Amino acid sequence: MRFYIITAFITIAALIISISFRFDFWNQRDLPYDDEQIGLKDQIVINFSHVVAENTPKGLAASKFAELINEKSNGNMIVHIYPNGILYNDKNELAALKEGDIQMIAPTFSKLTEELPSWQVLDLPFLFENNEQVYEVLHGPLSEQLLKELESIHIHGLTFWHNGFKQMAAKNGPLLDTSDFIGLTMRSMPSKVLIKQIQLLHAEPIVTSFNDLYASIQNDTIASQENTISNIYSKGYYKMHPHITQSNHGILAYSVLMNEDFWNSLTKQQQQIITESINELQRWQHDEAVKLNAENLQQLQRSGQAQLYTLTEAQRNEWKEVLQPIYQYYEQQISKNYLKQLREELSEVNN
Repeated sequence: MRFYIITAFITIAALIISISFRFDFWNQRDLPYDDEQIGLKDQIVINFSHVVAENTPKGLAASKFAELINEKSNGNMIVHIYPNGILYNDKNELAALKEGDIQMIAPTFSKLTEELPSWQVLDLPFLFENNEQVYEVLHGPLSEQLLKELESIHIHGLTFWHNGFKQMAAKNGPLLDTSDFIGLTMRSMPSKVLIKQIQLLHAEPIVTSFNDLYASIQNDTIASQENTISNIYSKGYYKMHPHITQSNHGILAYSVLMNEDFWNSLTKQQQQIITESINELQRWQHDEAVKLNAENLQQLQRSGQAQLYTLTEAQRNEWKEVLQPIYQYYEQQISKNYLKQLREELSEVNN
């Protein structure tokens, strides 16, 4: 019996030595190259969450950004995109970014105005006359100052992306004269300037997230909204709010943000790759937004499900007169200097 026990022990020991030898051998020899495995530990992953469809100005820009990052980093940096609020919605994405649960988001700038009230300067109506003005302001000195304010809430700001000019859409009829707004429920983002705008038109502002807007329209909680043509078309809002007034009264843009700790954890080279990609994307993103809104407008016209209206000069002037107090409100309650600077930048573009 003792002989068998000793024999078994020796056999097991030999087996362990054999396995160890083979393990060391395979670890030390040159293995075939596998580009799906090599360097995975060192790969930087950027999770990018947003709330709109992929075929929108923001969705297309996010995809293009991911392509540029992959190309410039030779695959060492990867951007995973989560559209349509599938990961975080516009109620919780900012908190998720701050907590580090996500590395990148691109909310409308209006969503930042609760923490950064001065950002509401971009919400003021009838300041921008054309898309070129929008481009110059969103990538000019004022935008740099606004992005720098993000440091106070520990967020790294990358840039602003254009979505387009905002239009008015309603369920039961066109919004042309200011009297058409009286008593209407209207969706608003959490910006005091936007809420005041609706109140000056004698409508009832209802603050609703982008993800909840469709359901709110379906259950008749919201009878009207301001939005870009690309959002109205891509989300199918025109089927429930078919009366669309092409008012171009304001702009909708996105602030492209990154978690501050994540940004600081990157090497200078990695930060440079992100900055270069963002800069290379600027003009393309803007032009794509303008192009897509024009294409979606044509698709709305062909759909037969929407009725499009344009303000007369008299109606436009009436809107401006009714909304005039909003500028004094911003200057007195928030920032006189930012509004002055914005007007100066717009004047420079015109000249």
